Amino acid sequence: MLGLAVTVLRYLFLILLFLFILRLTASMISELRRGAQLEEQQSNRLRTPPASAGGDGARLQVVSPGEEDLEQGEEFQLGELTKLGRGLDNHIIFHGNFASQDHARIIFRQGQYWLEDLGSLNKTYLNDLVVKRPTVLANGDRIRIGEVNFRFVRWAYEMESDN
Repeated sequence: MLGLAVTVLRYLFLILLFLFILRLTASMISELRRGAQLEEQQSNRLRTPPASAGGDGARLQVVSPGEEDLEQGEEFQLGELTKLGRGLDNHIIFHGNFASQDHARIIFRQGQYWLEDLGSLNKTYLNDLVVKRPTVLANGDRIRIGEVNFRFVRWAYEMESDN
């Protein structure tokens, strides 16, 4: 009787071990697929809003990319609506942990660009101040999301005064 119980326990142990290995293998395959999808998303990420987005040629220029896959000096054209965040439906996509899925947006309205934080956890900063409500952007303003610093560029040059 004891021999039968030991044999049953051995088979039960082998079945549990097999199920554990099967589950582990399925988890590894799932992670590999997710990693491949992330690489594909990174390579296909949308860098600028669609051409029909409007706006007047203003852009965001990367001043400091932090840990993001961005280049210093890289520029993003702004349209009537430009969304920033980790979500794939954003125009400028972040991959780090400091940005929310839908972090901020820039809207072209009444001839001006407005920066709005979308309730992000780590906040959006404009010239080192927390953006609490939609705020008008001026040429040269600094925008920080997580570790990434942008400069808002509306005109390619500034007029010099005669004074």
